[in-house]
Amino acid sequence: MTFDRSKIKNVVMIMLDTLQFNYLGCYGNKQVKTPNLDRFARQSVLFENAYSEGLPTIPVRRALMTGRFTLPYGGWKPLSGDDTTITDILWGRNVQTALIYDTAPMRLAKFGYSRGFDYVDFCPGQELDHTTFADMPLDPALKPEDFTSPSMVWDKDGNLIDDDSKQLLDEIGCFLRQMQHRRSDADSYVAKVMNRTEYWLRERRDKSRPFFLWVDSFDPHEPWDPPSVWEGTPCPYDPDYEGNPILLAPWTPVEGRISERECEHVRALYMEKITMVDKWVGRILDSLREQGLMDETMVVVMSDHGQPMGNGEHGHGIMRKSRPWPYEELVHVPLLMHIPGVQGGQRISSFVQNVDVTATIMDVMNLADTEDGVSDHGMNTFGAESMQGESLLPLMRGEADSVREYAIAGYYGMSWSIITEDYSYVHWLVSEDEKNRADCVEGADKEMSEEMWTCTAGAKVQMPEHNELYDRRTDPFQLNNIAAQKPEVAEELLQKLKLVIGGLRTT
Repeated sequence: MTFDRSKIKNVVMIMLDTLQFNYLGCYGNKQVKTPNLDRFARQSVLFENAYSEGLPTIPVRRALMTGRFTLPYGGWKPLSGDDTTITDILWGRNVQTALIYDTAPMRLAKFGYSRGFDYVDFCPGQELDHTTFADMPLDPALKPEDFTSPSMVWDKDGNLIDDDSKQLLDEIGCFLRQMQHRRSDADSYVAKVMNRTEYWLRERRDKSRPFFLWVDSFDPHEPWDPPSVWEGTPCPYDPDYEGNPILLAPWTPVEGRISERECEHVRALYMEKITMVDKWVGRILDSLREQGLMDETMVVVMSDHGQPMGNGEHGHGIMRKSRPWPYEELVHVPLLMHIPGVQGGQRISSFVQNVDVTATIMDVMNLADTEDGVSDHGMNTFGAESMQGESLLPLMRGEADSVREYAIAGYYGMSWSIITEDYSYVHWLVSEDEKNRADCVEGADKEMSEEMWTCTAGAKVQMPEHNELYDRRTDPFQLNNIAAQKPEVAEELLQKLKLVIGGLRTT
């Protein structure tokens, strides 16, 4: 089968929140079982160096929906009237659009991330939405302290350590209230999202019309509650563990709060949850195959970001994305893409960014060169002219070796990083004067004071004082800062980073 745009009718975008790239078999993990995604990877194109640029949850969705970088412009904020989204472009065209999701930050009041979809199905209860259930009676047998480590919440005298301890127990309690009747993984959030997706694909959509379907699963985001937690059985990835299951860890540094053994168990629960997510995503992939849609449907599977998971290479000393630190474990994401007529089984090493996914979707749908205008009926129409991404089709079809020489990542007004083949460099925006210079982000200090720059309760804006340089070939997880040993390389990357951010701000 050769590539032919006219034969590709549909696009399915599957977003899996907080899925670290190196926890998948197809990305080289020998321990975690992900048979469905591994199979899909063998039939698709795998991008080895895909990076999200502006973090975390909301900025990533904004970049993907608009095809524009967010890092130089704004962080955790609503879609604006000036933003042109995929669904804005598809409005008035013969494409039905659907959003099926449980990612509560997308549904925040006045944020507008369901804008323009013909069909919207939200599954309530995930983080930021779970307080809706705070007054629901909780089974007395379920105590929040039984689902975390005692050392995370109590001091040696049996008192709460601090306000973070209380917040952690409150967070676990809200979660238990809504999930206390769970009996199997079919009651999990990812199962609900994928079952509703299956319903739309088989029963709800107009099968005579093309479609654009965005599926957004908050799993495998924490809480780390795979089947073993609810069944009271040993975690298959850590069967010898004898402590409490740890649904959530505090947003403080792990040192002195959670032992390395407990960190290992959290990572095991995360692995088990990823295996569960793989199972339910497999149902959708199988459904597309059974309905004969794979030969006429572009399918993207990716994550918005990874997850700090403890000390060293696992998370630089934190558990959960509770600091604006754009290290590898957070910004490097899995990206798998199936396009009919494009050879499957490829592994592409070129740097790509999340905005390139949007550009590729527009290219496949033959909308890449569309412009804003007015319809014959006098209604405004929108095109892809303002998008900043690069289509990945030339890479996938062997017409180009790369589309980018580097990737950027970071948190608006807090941190920037640049990743090249040889080095990764992190620039911390710790100075108010620096943040407001012309070559930085004007007004970024206002974002710094926002309470919500992430969706992790209790997260703190704390950053190192000195910029960091890492040898990407020998130190891929950024443990040995060599900025002092190679100041000329650090300065070169800093100036390049400033030029990139400045250039983006003018386009």
